[in-house]
Formats: sequence, structure tokens, C-alpha cells
Amino acid sequence: MEAITSKIVMCGDFAVGKTTFVKLFLGGEILGGYKPTIGVDIGRKNFDINQQRIVFQIWDLSGQQSFQSIRRQFYSRTNGAILVFDVSRRETYQNIYQWTDELIEQTGKLPIVLVGNKIDLRDQTSEAVTTEEGKFLSEAISNKIGIQTPFVEASAINKQNNLEPFILLGKTILEQFSV
Repeated sequence: MEAITSKIVMCGDFAVGKTTFVKLFLGGEILGGYKPTIGVDIGRKNFDINQQRIVFQIWDLSGQQSFQSIRRQFYSRTNGAILVFDVSRRETYQNIYQWTDELIEQTGKLPIVLVGNKIDLRDQTSEAVTTEEGKFLSEAISNKIGIQTPFVEASAINKQNNLEPFILLGKTILEQFSV
């Protein structure tokens, strides 16, 4: 089986759970406490989807505003993106529009999966982002880029739906390669 190599970027504000998602996908363990990504962390994993092998090169980009100028150099040759926000921190949801614009500016239009992470914390705040708002945002992104943008709610900490974004993105990327 011939493998397709695909570079994907993990985007979103700091502390939304991007690194935890990547660590779980790569087979690692969740570490306690928050350690910000400095610049970029890169991982690689072979993954089979519908009898097709895809090699994900995962670029976990720093979500801190101070790294925005550095981040731009890491978008080159990207085939897809996972945009992550924290449902318990509304500003991370609102900032997805800026992340989408940055992504399009640097890469053009490409497959995206939107993830509303930390659903285990939703009940701890009255300002939580609802499922309906997440679906609305995924539709807005779909309309902007002209490619269906799936929305997944997840809890990386509880290992709930942590593989789903990679599967959905992989399927869309494989569809593009087969055309």
C-alpha cells in the first residue's frame, strides 16, 4: 500500500488542548500542568483510513500571540488543519475567525476540521460555547473556504473523540489526492 504524506497544522489559542490532542494521537500520555508550545512541535504518525495509508506530519503551532510572526513560516506546504477552541473560554471560539484568516492567508483554502475541546469543563461556566454555536462556526468556515468543515466536540483529557478530527481530516485529504 502506497502511503500519502500529508502535513497538517494544529491551530488555535494557547491552552486550548492542541498539544494534548497530538500527544494522544501519537500514542503518548497526558502530562499534568500546562506547558506552552514554543514556536512549533512536530510529530509524525502512519495512519490507515479506508485501506489507504496516510502519513501525518503534525505541526502543533504555538497559540500565543507573541509567536504569530514566527508561526507564518511553518505553514508552507500544509495540506490540512485542525482548528481547536476551548468551549469553556469563549474568547478562544471568537478567535477562530482570526485563525481561519491567518490559515487562508498563508496556505490558501484547504481542508479544516473544527474542534470544540474541553467539553468536560462546559458546565463550569455560564459563558460556555454551545454545540449549536460550534456548528454555526463550522458552517461559516465551510462557506468561506468552499470545503465542508466538520465540527467535533471533544475532551482530550477524557479521551473523548480525540481520534475523530484526524480521521475526518484524513478522509478529506485522501479524497483530494484521489481526484
